[in-house]
Amino acid sequence: MDKINLNLYGLNFQKQVEKKEEEKKTSAEEKAPVNSEEKQVDNEAIYNAMQLSAAQNKAVVMGNALAIDHSKYQNDESIARIQASMGKFEGTVEDMVNVIAAEFPGLSEAQVNALAASAVLQTL
Repeated sequence: MDKINLNLYGLNFQKQVEKKEEEKKTSAEEKAPVNSEEKQVDNEAIYNAMQLSAAQNKAVVMGNALAIDHSKYQNDESIARIQASMGKFEGTVEDMVNVIAAEFPGLSEAQVNALAASAVLQTL
């Protein structure tokens, strides 16, 4: 009796495997073929449109940034504190630029500015 049950199990298992293989074949056949007649898009046109969009977004942001009235959102003490803090920060960066330019005279202005910014940010 055990042998019969094992044989039935083996036959049923084989049928299940065959059904799965048939399902895979039919699902692969049902996929839509790629239509080569579809309109091809020019990559350069997409890139140019993305650049234009980025430029427009930047212009909108910059235009709105200039129209902000800080007195609506901060009191005079906060504005004075922020202005003093920014003055100290700009002075520190300027001092660091002068020190780096004096120590490394062969560096370009961009390199000096990058080193100064890095050094100031590390001290914060």
